[in-house]
Amino acid sequence: MKKIIRFFTVVIFASIIFTSCSLSTNDLAKEVEKNMLESEQFKNNSIKIKSLILTKKSGNEYDGILETLEPNGNYTYSVVVIYDGENFTWKIVE
Repeated sequence: MKKIIRFFTVVIFASIIFTSCSLSTNDLAKEVEKNMLESEQFKNNSIKIKSLILTKKSGNEYDGILETLEPNGNYTYSVVVIYDGENFTWKIVE
């Protein structure tokens, strides 16, 4: 009986740790924004981000609206973000 209780305690503890490691949608948006600003695409073209809003689509996929300030004016783009709980990728959809 002690082994079963210990097993379930370890499982519950592990699931709490692993689920707490993933970012909230707002925190993910902040990390994606930071990564975008560090990218050559944004640096080389003097692009500044006004806002990035992400919403969870399904599973590990997020849709987003990116508003930028660029040398030629303000622009709005659609963005797709894939986040596996540790790493993410982003792509501007044209």
